[in-house]
Parts: sequence; structure tokens; C-alpha cells
Amino acid sequence: MTATRFLSRRRPAGRRPTPPVPGRPPASDGPATTARRPAGRVGRYAAEVAVSVGCALLFTLWARNIDVDPLDRRGQVAGLAALQFRFAALAAVLVVALLLAHRYAGPAGRAHAVALGCAAVAGLTTGLVAGGIDVALRDTPWSLWAGGGDYDWIRSWIEMMRRGESVPAHYPPVILYLIWGWSRLGGEPLAYALKEIQVVGTALFGPAAYLAWRGTMRPVWALGVGVVAMLPFIEPVKPYPQITLVMLVPVLVWFLHLVRRGAGRRTGRAVALGAAFGAGLGLLFLLYSGWFVWCAPGALLAFALLAPWRTGTRPTVATAVAALAAFLVVSWVHLRGLLASTGGTSDAYFYFDTSTEPAYIAMWRNDRPADVGTVWPPLGELGGVGLFTIGLVIGLGVALWLGWRRTAVVTLGLCAASAWFLRMWLASEQWATQTVRLYPRTTMVLLYCLLLLTGFALRYAVTAVRERLAAAPATRRPVPMALLLVPLLLVLASAGSATADRYMPVSRRDHTGYFAWIAQTKRLIGGGCSKYGRLHGCGSPNPPAVPDHSAGRPAVPMRPAATGSPAAPTPTPTLTPSPKPTVSARTAR
Repeated sequence: MTATRFLSRRRPAGRRPTPPVPGRPPASDGPATTARRPAGRVGRYAAEVAVSVGCALLFTLWARNIDVDPLDRRGQVAGLAALQFRFAALAAVLVVALLLAHRYAGPAGRAHAVALGCAAVAGLTTGLVAGGIDVALRDTPWSLWAGGGDYDWIRSWIEMMRRGESVPAHYPPVILYLIWGWSRLGGEPLAYALKEIQVVGTALFGPAAYLAWRGTMRPVWALGVGVVAMLPFIEPVKPYPQITLVMLVPVLVWFLHLVRRGAGRRTGRAVALGAAFGAGLGLLFLLYSGWFVWCAPGALLAFALLAPWRTGTRPTVATAVAALAAFLVVSWVHLRGLLASTGGTSDAYFYFDTSTEPAYIAMWRNDRPADVGTVWPPLGELGGVGLFTIGLVIGLGVALWLGWRRTAVVTLGLCAASAWFLRMWLASEQWATQTVRLYPRTTMVLLYCLLLLTGFALRYAVTAVRERLAAAPATRRPVPMALLLVPLLLVLASAGSATADRYMPVSRRDHTGYFAWIAQTKRLIGGGCSKYGRLHGCGSPNPPAVPDHSAGRPAVPMRPAATGSPAAPTPTPTLTPSPKPTVSARTAR
């Protein structure tokens, strides 16, 4: 029995097809609009894009008139409350509009209204976070981190580009051109242009995740699974790596879903399909390429298992060749730098997460210092395993039970498995090679895939229950979708506020809010200080102690940002083992 036949979703003998629920289309593992004409699908998708992106950006702009002192905790709380009030007001208007559509519109009108409503919620969710970042950076042109860290290298490379010099090809180039272009468009220094890149990038997290998942899921599930699973990965300091991750995984699922159903596809259409997805993956690769290393082995294995080799060899091969060719054409400018003998940078930076027990993936602190106490990871209730991880494992089990042959489960499971094996291999060699090779970044891939699998488990369970209920006579009217969005809106609003609060200015160096503190208290390029920085010791040789109300800790003196040589930029991981160094060359811990 071939793998394709083994994974094919055939109905067991003797099982009758369940009748559809009145007023609802049948459930499907693929796109929800396959029965519509292509022009209609494109128009509806374009409307969702416009609504989602528009809501994200407009809510962010609306937050700019919140006038509080972002360095005072009372001002921070007031700003967060103002954002929540506006989010709640818009959510109430949205729920009422969807209730009216449910009452007065026909089936097609209701479905279109729900799709636009879900797109709006996805945009508002991360527009709320971006609005919080705008509050934290009020009246300062500096960005989070004030252009320090990796941005020092990025700005130096952009200056080289301005002079017509070549820049290292091992770093993804799209972000370099985005920052350079935004700086030229606004006529401002590169260091100031970073602020808008961070704020806009943060606002686009929700639309990016929602719209990428819309290829394989209906609007409510794209919001409830795709956007909710994206929440832990919002990182305003450097938004472009995580945006790439939350888009790459659904694009891979979408591509493999279409490949699996391409047995009768004509060769020309197969080539066009492969070229489109290959070019899209190439653009994501140019934005940030690290995730491709962890996901590629699993994605290739999923392709081999899911492709219809027995019934559609020609379109499968045509799709694969076209996708590979388009990917190489688009990504070669960066890929050649990674494949060169001097590609990448030597990643020997041992930081907080490299000392964490390697099987722990529930949370990570990235490459910055953390004040987490003397015990990390937190003590778990079951053999050291916490309840959150146990919940993810249960979700994985239910997803495998109900959907082990489905494209999404196969793809997500194999991508997570490949990230796990690479993580343990690289971590096991860190002593011998004294290199990190970014293996802690696999935490995000593993957590994202497990969250998604848990969401799919819920989706399959709901579908199974609905099919059982469909066999019985309908005894009540279906619940309006607007009411079912209310609990989800509460979760998204709470998560957005919590994420924004983490980046409110705090003077402690081991706090995420220190990035905004630097931006508010660092002297401007032309001299002077920001409006609120002057009130809190900017430029003072002996800055006053500032109480940290957010954590209940004693006052900590505000210190200017450290100067000196910038740290090496985050490289793209390479899997080639580094030579074993001598004892004297080992990195100090």
C-alpha cells in the first residue's frame, strides 16, 4: 500500500454520508469557497484584505491622540484603558452589524458579512497592540531599542547600499530595502524610520495570519485558530521574523492541500500554481529565511506522502518543478549568500535560552536577560511538565485521532517533528562545537505548530458533533455567529492589552519595557530629549530612581543605553557542524 493511498481520506465501508446542516454548507478540509466562481472568490478575498489591513492601520492611527505620560505607570494604565475602550466600542458596533445581517440578509449576505467581520477582528486585534506601542513611544522619534542591537548592523548595511557598495548576502534583504525606502519616503534618518516599521509591522500580524489561513479555512476558524495561535509570537521590536513564521506555515499547508487534490489538474494550470506558490515562498524567504531551515525537512516529507503519485504524477511533478524554479529565481540573491563558504555568521552567542532545559517549549525569553527567579523552567505538575504543555499534548492527540490523514495535521506534525529533531541535534553539539546555531528559535516553530494542532483538534471535534446533530431533526434555530464571536473578542482584547503592557517603558534592564525606556530617554540625533524624557531624567548625569509599579519592585536608577560595538546580527542558521575549538577558545559562560 502506497503512502498516498494510506493517507487518502476514504469513507469506511457501510458509512452513509451525513446530511448537511440546514442553512450551512458541508464541512471541508480545504478552501470554503471552492464552489464559487473564481472572479467572485478573488473579489471577496480582496475585500477581506482591505478590511483587515484597513482596520489594523486605522486603529493604530487612532491611538496617536491618546495623551498620557508613557513613563508614568498611571499614564500607562490610562493609555491601555483608552485602547480597550475604543476596541470594545468598535467590537460592539461590529457585533450589532453582524446580528442585523443575520436577521435581514440572505445566506450569501450572511456569509459575506461574517467573513468581513472576522477580517475586521483580526486587524483590530494587532491594531490594539500597535496602538499600545504608539502610546509607549509617544512624542519620541526613536524606535523600540532606539536603533541598537541588530539594527546597528542593519543601518550600516543600508548606508553601504546608499554608497553603492555590496552588502553581505547572508542576511534577508527585504527588510533592508523596506527601512531604506521608508526613510527616503519620509525624509527622516534611518534610526527614526525604524519606529514606523515596528508599529506598522506589529499592526499587520493579525491580518497576515488571518489572510494566510483563509486559503484552507472558513473565516471563523481562520480567526479562532490562525489568529489565536499567532498571539504569543507578536514581537514589536523585530516584527518581520515572526510575521514570516505565521505566514509560512499556513502557506505550506495551503500549497500541499492543493497539490494533494491536483490529480486531474491540467499541466498548464499545475505549472502556474507551482510558480505562484514558489514565488510567494521565495518572497517570505527574502523577508526572513531562518524558519525554512526548521520546516523544510518536514514539508518535503509531507509533500512526498500527500502528493497523488498514482493518479496524478504529471501535474505533481509539474507543480513541484515550477515551484522550485520560481523559488530559486526569487530567492537566489539571498540563497547564494547562505550557500557560499563564507555565508552566515558564526553563532557562538550563548544566552538565557541556551541554558534552558531543551525539551521545554512552553515559553521562551529570546536572547535578552530575564528576571525569572532561581527556578527556570517553572516547576510542572506532572513530572516537571506544566498544565499548558499537557493541554498542547492533549490537543495533539485529539488532532491525530480525528484528523491524522488530513493535510493540515500531516504538514504541521511533520514540520514540528523536523524542528524537534534539529533542535535536539544542534543542542547536543553545543558543547563540542561551542556554537548555538540558533536552535532556541525552534521553540517558536514547535509552539506554533502545537497551538495550531490544538486548534484543528477543536475544529474537527466541533465538525464531528455537528455532523451527528445533523442526523437528528432540527429543533432550534442556529446561533448567530456574532454572539459566538463575543468570547473570542474578549480573549483577543485581553491578549492584545497584555502584549502591549509588556512593552510599556520600564527602567529595569531585564524587562521587555526597557526597549521603550531607551527610546524615551535617549538624546535625539540633533540634541535635546523627547517631551516625556525630559521629565524623567533624559540627559541628566545622575538620573532619578523611577518606581517600577508594574512588577512591585523597588526603584531602579535609569541608566543610558550601553554604547560600544554592536552585537552580531541574528544569522540564518546553518546545519554544517563547526570545527571543534580548543579549550582556550571556548566561550565564557
